[in-house]
Amino acid sequence: MLGVCASAGSATVYKWVDDAGVIHYSDQPNPKAQKLQVTGAQTYGAQAAAVTAPTVTSAPSAATPVCVIDSPGAGQVFLDTFSITGHVTLAHAGSEGSQTTLRMDGQDISGQLGPDGSFALSEVERGEHSLTLQVTNARGEVICQANAVSFSIRQRNAAVPGAPTVPGAPLAPRAPGVGVVH
Repeated sequence: MLGVCASAGSATVYKWVDDAGVIHYSDQPNPKAQKLQVTGAQTYGAQAAAVTAPTVTSAPSAATPVCVIDSPGAGQVFLDTFSITGHVTLAHAGSEGSQTTLRMDGQDISGQLGPDGSFALSEVERGEHSLTLQVTNARGEVICQANAVSFSIRQRNAAVPGAPTVPGAPLAPRAPGVGVVH
């Protein structure tokens, strides 16, 4: 293969048209072929791969705070529901007087956060939402903050049979004959 690539800088190519009018190119001569000289053909020469040892980073110390929104995942889409569950990880982020704040779309939902980091939200409207998480110390300084996570809730059209509706909302009127079994 390397020999072919090395000689590709200048090559002889044969071109001919067969009885059906199809144009052919080959490196082998043909009685109907016209000889073409190809020069300056683009070639590729592989370089040796540079191998480097992985960089060793120090593991977080026992005192390094960790704040992560584990779920929902970034960009996650929930279909045909008005409730979601999620989870956050908090490690070494709180001390006496610290406050953990979980917000959805800027509204504090920290009261929904369980001691194990789980939470459940109901009556969440359709559309895109954002979750944020931060921990502040007794002086109000941010000690730990998670990356914001955006997720979406999508619903089928309320006129579609079997589609869930917003809790407490009346069903949309249906067109005559739609969703009716005779």
